Amino acid sequence: MTDEIDDSEPQAEEREPTLSALRALAPLGSRLGEIATGLVKQGALGMLLIDATPLLAIEKLHGPRAFRSSIEALAEGVRARVESAIGEEMLLASGALEEEHLLVFMPRLRDDAEFFLHDLPRVSAELRAWASQGLKRVVYPYLNRVPELAVGAGFVLHRPFQRPEAQLRHLIDRTLEDARFEHERSRRERNGMLEKILLEQTVTTVFEPIVALATNAVLGYEALSRGPAGTGLETPMALFGTAELFDREYELDSLCRRRALSNARGIAADQLLFLNILPTCIQDPDFQAAHVCETLAELGLGPRNLVLEISERQAISNFPIFREAIDHFSGLGFRIALDDTGSGFSSLEAALELQPDFLKIDMSLVRSIEDSPEKQEVLRGLQSLSAKMGSQVIAEGIETAQELSVIRTLGIEFGQGFYLGRGGSTPSGASRALAPGRPR
Repeated sequence: MTDEIDDSEPQAEEREPTLSALRALAPLGSRLGEIATGLVKQGALGMLLIDATPLLAIEKLHGPRAFRSSIEALAEGVRARVESAIGEEMLLASGALEEEHLLVFMPRLRDDAEFFLHDLPRVSAELRAWASQGLKRVVYPYLNRVPELAVGAGFVLHRPFQRPEAQLRHLIDRTLEDARFEHERSRRERNGMLEKILLEQTVTTVFEPIVALATNAVLGYEALSRGPAGTGLETPMALFGTAELFDREYELDSLCRRRALSNARGIAADQLLFLNILPTCIQDPDFQAAHVCETLAELGLGPRNLVLEISERQAISNFPIFREAIDHFSGLGFRIALDDTGSGFSSLEAALELQPDFLKIDMSLVRSIEDSPEKQEVLRGLQSLSAKMGSQVIAEGIETAQELSVIRTLGIEFGQGFYLGRGGSTPSGASRALAPGRPR
């Protein structure tokens, strides 16, 4: 018996991927030659820089894979918007060490004044607006709050007596400085706009219907506050996010509650008014029992018609404070709803601790639920929990027939969203997408 000779090729030793191989985007060093060539050949180079440093919070909470997934999603969004605005002629990279810096380089002829003076600043502003509004999909499901990203623009004209690499370094430094300057300028402008809104009391209220899914009858209306058009603070997220940033939450909350109660005419005696609150409202002289009950009486309503919505995110930060507020308002006859349920990681804890009358399911769980068995299982669990607590469930953000069908199949009692009805300046002005008594 002879030994067989193995003449096959030796297997390559498996190696751990290098740090650069794991990066979501090619690092600057790997594209430096290409970028420098573009600068020398064209004579000038435009640049956009997106400082995604706030996304590092994802890495701290969920690890590098989650962080890089978010950076990839951000890069694809940036690429699509730059291509749509100025074409495909660009080079996308991340910082040499700062992977959270997205760098977009655009070689151009140095006499293209229109591009450098108008197109580049315009695209920078468009990216900044998109970053403030469209990042929810990028950070979901890792962060509950959408972070603010700094975006800057700059350009360099080629100097034949200086190394292109040195010119690129100056360009990156200047553009990062521009991004931070624009970010701070925007913050100051929003703070000034918020103070103007508070002093002039220019918030408006939109009443969005909440519908019984079995009959399509209106259970009640949620009062949603909006900032003035053209201010950048039109949406509740932008308005209250700015208030939180500048420690104006109490003042804005008080103003929005007053406006909502004063405009809530037309709610029937068997319907509910859902009103968002902060725990500090317990100290608000305008929200004391006698005053609120008097206002409700003027509307033809009583304490049981009022449902106070508490955000899950705010509730879990300090249960004792919210417990005090809930006990106080429940004693007055008001009902309690836990808002944004399912958006974070402490939904069950918040629900069990606060024992609300209503659980409002966050729209992130409703969106495209027909394609997600996992979301369906989460809703089944929340529905089962609510039944044991004696709570009722409201699914927020229903926008399609498919979402509505699945929500109904899961036994969810109530729903809210554009597919069911859009808000109006008064409850009677809210539009109905489905006729009462005729569920689709």
